[in-house]
Amino acid sequence: MSPRVLNVLVVMGPVAQGGAEWQLYELLRRIDRARFRPVLASVQFAAYKELTIGEGDRRIRDHFAGLDLPHFQINGHGRNSARNLRDLMHVIRRERIDVVHANLYAGETFGRLAAVLMRTPVVTHKRGMPFKSRKPQNILVDLLLNLCSTRIIVVNHAIRRQLQRLHHLPTSQFSVIYPGIDTDLWTAPDAHAVEVLRHELGLEGKAVITTVGRLRPIKGQRYLLEAAPQILRECPDARFLFVGHGVQEAALRAQAEALGIARATRFLGSRGDVRELLALSDVFVMPSLSEASPVALMEAALCGVPSVATSVGGIPEIVRDSETGLLVPPRDADALAFAVVGLLRDRDRWQKMSEAAVERAHFSFDINHTVRQIEAEYERAVGLQC
Repeated sequence: MSPRVLNVLVVMGPVAQGGAEWQLYELLRRIDRARFRPVLASVQFAAYKELTIGEGDRRIRDHFAGLDLPHFQINGHGRNSARNLRDLMHVIRRERIDVVHANLYAGETFGRLAAVLMRTPVVTHKRGMPFKSRKPQNILVDLLLNLCSTRIIVVNHAIRRQLQRLHHLPTSQFSVIYPGIDTDLWTAPDAHAVEVLRHELGLEGKAVITTVGRLRPIKGQRYLLEAAPQILRECPDARFLFVGHGVQEAALRAQAEALGIARATRFLGSRGDVRELLALSDVFVMPSLSEASPVALMEAALCGVPSVATSVGGIPEIVRDSETGLLVPPRDADALAFAVVGLLRDRDRWQKMSEAAVERAHFSFDINHTVRQIEAEYERAVGLQC
């Protein structure tokens, strides 16, 4: 007799451009429909409505709209959290949900609480470093909801260690599941398209240093700009690509002008050709002040681009220092410049790191393996609750 198909409610925040959101899209696209029936609920707080909607946000919303599954939009009711909660509980009841998968801040908060009140197993997915800046009452709520979670998925060991230290949760409650990417897609960029793009951007004969991510203070792009004059003194043909949009764009552009490096920088906004941009890059830089397990590092690795990244959060679990890239302290423009120049000058070392990065990415970050692991957590949660 075949096992019963499990109804899974995936709860997230608003559908917007971001690594976690793309991960959820790939999960819902690839989940085994013979074993699971996925249902999606996106919770939108009133505050989210004020955010600027970029091209990347529209692109990911189009992708989610193309998924063949029920999608309930909990559209936010100001501060009326009780109504948000009631709407989610109604979805759990109506769709006969067997397990709730709670993601991102809004999804974690309302998804877990609704699941607990409905006595439904809940898998909490922790994708970010915990809580340093949150209000005490929010930390307490998160602690209580973690205690009520049937299973907790974390995207790296650093988050697991922090949660255990803060909340004294048992190791047996956790599973570490790294994010995954489509290894077939990211390893086969069209060579002609790459060269056309290089020509369009005026990058022939240039050493290209690229960073990808929202332009926000936490992403540390200002430190790459601070490092740029030193890099240009050693490598005058260097060019810096900033891919992404965000609240810091005007400030970063002004900083580039003040440093006299505007001619060497390109602010490209959100792009649909990130794979090609990475393929024409020589070094990928992630100067973040805090990170969980950034997918952009995995994408760069699959494109054979060595990374220079800060040694924060889960980054050291992705970038193996001196093997697939180089790690530097956060907020250290001098160290960043030294590492980038070292890679640009030593092509033999660059080649070895490029090959090692591709090999590790294929072995450790395949999206299909990630999805199978998450499916196992759904089944485990239902089994534990029974």
